This record gives sequence, C-alpha cells and structure tokens, in this order.
Amino acid sequence: RGAIIFQFFSLLKSKKTPKVETLFSDALNSLLNGDKNKAISLLQKVVKKDTNHVRAYLQLGNLLRKENTDQAIKIHQSLTVRPNLRSEQKVEIHKALAKDYIEIGYTKNAIEQAKKILLIEKRNIWSLKFLISISEENQDWENAALWSKNLQKISGRKELNNLSRFDIYKGLDCMRNGQTDEAKTFFKKAIK
Repeated sequence: RGAIIFQFFSLLKSKKTPKVETLFSDALNSLLNGDKNKAISLLQKVVKKDTNHVRAYLQLGNLLRKENTDQAIKIHQSLTVRPNLRSEQKVEIHKALAKDYIEIGYTKNAIEQAKKILLIEKRNIWSLKFLISISEENQDWENAALWSKNLQKISGRKELNNLSRFDIYKGLDCMRNGQTDEAKTFFKKAIK
C-alpha cells in the first residue's frame, strides 16, 4: 500500500512541475514566437531548477544583452569557469561575451574573447570575421589584413580584393602622415 501511495503522489508532483527540458523547449518556442519576456521568464525557471543547464544560461544572457548588458556579461562570465565544458560550449560562451562587450563599446575585451575562441578552435570562421570587422572599424589595416589572410587559408577562397583594399588603406594612411615612399610601396603591393 505504501508503495502505491508513494507512486501516486510522485505522479501528481511530476505533473504539477514541468520538466526542465520542457521548460527550455517552451522558452525557445516563446522566443521564436517573438515573446521575449516569456522566454526570459521560462529560462529563469530552468536555471532555478537546474543550475547546470549551460544552454539556458547562454540564452538568458543573450536575451538580456540589449536591455541589461551588465547582467548578460555576469551570466556569460560565470559560465567560463564551469568545469567539464565541451569545446563547442566554450566557443559559444566566448562568442556571447564578445557580443556583450561590443554592445557596451568594450572593443578590447571583445577582441580578447574572439582570440580565446581561436585558441579553442583555430578554424573558427565567425571569430575571424568578427576580428576583421573590428579591425576595419578601428582602421587597423595591419590586423584586418592578417585576419583576412587567416580566413582565406581556412575558407580556401582567395579574396585578393580584400587584401588589396587593406594595402590601399595603409597607403592612404601613410600619405596622410607624409610618408610618400611607404605609401607607394603599399599602392604597388595592392596593384599586384
């Protein structure tokens, strides 16, 4: 009798509290349906029930990035110290942190995060494109060319126009600084 009563109450309890994965799926569905607030609420329930649910923490931080970037950074930073993370998880965490830092204008920190991704996964295209983009925004043509070369090695596509463009920009910078000989060198390199 005792076992039957225990099973009955266990069944009732399990029906009242939805399982973590069901909540997580519901959160993702809410996100797909455009209900961000419901998704945040459901993800908060997931992490309360399962503090080891890395994907829920990641998504929660991503959703909070625009409105509460400091909180998003705290969430994502806390994930970096978790033991036994898979490489893919580490990459996603550092990617999220890079986006968080860009959101608040901490470019240097964002670059650090993108470089950490490359230490984990040398052929990470997202990270290389991210570094190229930041280098272009900062008019750091040397690094833009360097990251572009790395991307070309990985993708196998020779996009000479990109590399030539950076040489032209370097030449223009030299001209502005009165370094005409150096400018000519970069322009000749771009023509080749």
